[in-house]
Amino acid sequence: FAMRVSTALALVALVACATEFAVAKPSCDDSMTGFFDSDLKSNAWSDIARGNAVAVRHALAEDPCYALMRAGDGRGPLFWAHEFDNNEIIAALVDAGADQRATDTKGLTPGQMPKAPALTFPSADGEGEHYLDDDFDYADPYATRTGADHSEMR
Repeated sequence: FAMRVSTALALVALVACATEFAVAKPSCDDSMTGFFDSDLKSNAWSDIARGNAVAVRHALAEDPCYALMRAGDGRGPLFWAHEFDNNEIIAALVDAGADQRATDTKGLTPGQMPKAPALTFPSADGEGEHYLDDDFDYADPYATRTGADHSEMR
């Protein structure tokens, strides 16, 4: 009986170690996880704001710390993916180890981010602007169809 208990405990310990190893987060330095802005972090925001899932997956493959990066306001890729309501990017970041319970400097988690309005970019031909949502009222840059309060962003 004692042999079976020892074997069972050894198996439990082995499974616990294997589980911990499987979900281990990469060791990232302050250049990615520190609460400050950088060109790299701005480029990440831009890719996510534009919904460029290919660029996000490429960045994650190049550097797993991309999933854990944080900007000056404490937000990072998972926050921005929630802000722009992009489930494909959210899934890629979570799969790569992004922390869904992380908080920004205001105490918000990624899932608590208010949804951003559609973005406007200069047109490719340089004439006028291209609107990602032609039916949206752009007079208020924080307006939403749902009537969500974005007063903290003003």
